[in-house]
Amino acid sequence: MTTAAHPASAAARIRRDRATRAGAIGNFIEFYDFTLYGFFAITISKQFFPAFSSQAALLATFAVYGGAFVMRPVGAIVLGHIGDHLGRKRALLIAVVLMSIATAAVGVLPGYGTIGVAAPLLLLLCRLTQAFSAGGEQSGSYVLVIEHSPVAERGRNGSWLVLSVMAGVMSGALASLLMSSVTTTAQMDSWGWRAPFLLGVPLGLLGLYLRMKLEESETFRTAAAQVARQGRHRLPLVQAFRTVRVEMLTLLAWVGLVSLAGYMLIGFMVTLMVKFEGYTMASALLVIALAFLFAMPVVHTLCRLSDRLSRKVFAAGLSLGLAIWTVPAFLLIEHGPVAATFAIAVYISLCYPMNLAAGFAVVELFPVDVRSSASALPYQLSFAIFGGTASLVATWLVSTFNAVAPAYYVAIVALCEVFVAWKLLPDAREMSVVTGSDAGIEALPAGAGQSPQQQVESGAPAREES
Repeated sequence: MTTAAHPASAAARIRRDRATRAGAIGNFIEFYDFTLYGFFAITISKQFFPAFSSQAALLATFAVYGGAFVMRPVGAIVLGHIGDHLGRKRALLIAVVLMSIATAAVGVLPGYGTIGVAAPLLLLLCRLTQAFSAGGEQSGSYVLVIEHSPVAERGRNGSWLVLSVMAGVMSGALASLLMSSVTTTAQMDSWGWRAPFLLGVPLGLLGLYLRMKLEESETFRTAAAQVARQGRHRLPLVQAFRTVRVEMLTLLAWVGLVSLAGYMLIGFMVTLMVKFEGYTMASALLVIALAFLFAMPVVHTLCRLSDRLSRKVFAAGLSLGLAIWTVPAFLLIEHGPVAATFAIAVYISLCYPMNLAAGFAVVELFPVDVRSSASALPYQLSFAIFGGTASLVATWLVSTFNAVAPAYYVAIVALCEVFVAWKLLPDAREMSVVTGSDAGIEALPAGAGQSPQQQVESGAPAREES
């Protein structure tokens, strides 16, 4: 069954805005942290793996970076269960606290020269904690925000989550650029790289404040009440494997491209530019920051446009565009900062709206009562398989072949994802409130793509968002 609609009201808009802000802050912290680690990878490798050759130390640093991704599926299982069983709010509160603590802790870790082998082990522990929290964060924030959003506004409201990811990356780049500009090489190696990580403390306090003010969506409350009435005691993830296995595989396949393309950028691009293309650290960070700045209005426009397009056209078009553009983008990076800024800005404009397509799928593939569990696990498995290995594979490809080799890897995956988008991703639809209900998956009624006011004016039957 689906829930009955309530007219749009000031109170509903306030709840929706609170959900959007609370969802965005976690995404910001997550990608700020991952960006810092990726951009400071060369410095971190010298601090925690000094006994290795420079290239082996870099590979070891990326191995910690990628190895921590194995905790994402564990976090997805735990936090997904909490999100379905105890509420989206509680899961996201836990995620933001753990994430901010782990981020700040990296900034105070002693190096190998101080505590020996314990240093890289503690670094790995911080990365594992951060990855655990991230396991329920990104898909969980999309569940939160889109469940609060009418179908016709899912692209508009979800766009702020995409922009928060970009803002996190851009802030990480700017923080890295600032520190590299105001410190000497010795100062950067000693303490300069640490300072940006310490911002995890105030960011975490802000996230905690915003998420304490959250209310669960009417959709979730309805599902929880119906599950309670039925007296069901199945674990949400077990129920998901019984009822929506194909949908879980679909999400895993789509997020593969999202994570690979995104982490190829934030986890490897600066290393490519500095170590293999001859850029200074400052110029590479400036290129990345400017590319994100130029791409943000384009991404915001594309995400809002998604409310007027079919989900399939939106996702397939982005995949095809990325498949075509990635190799030329990598080639342009060789031709100086201006060409690189343009190339990366276009790459970002194609890559980051794919996060919104993943957000749509999180809500539009799964019934409400198993949505957090059913979406978090495949989402994070895909991040572990594709995103977690992106930097490591890219470093190997460049060392073995040439600087453009990683682009062919991304392009081939993007071409495969055109099929996934066109054949497997759903168009906008509502889902049953609980698995196994008679209604099952329901197509949107006439007028569901309109705003609440338009629905009233047209006489279309209004429905509560799911």
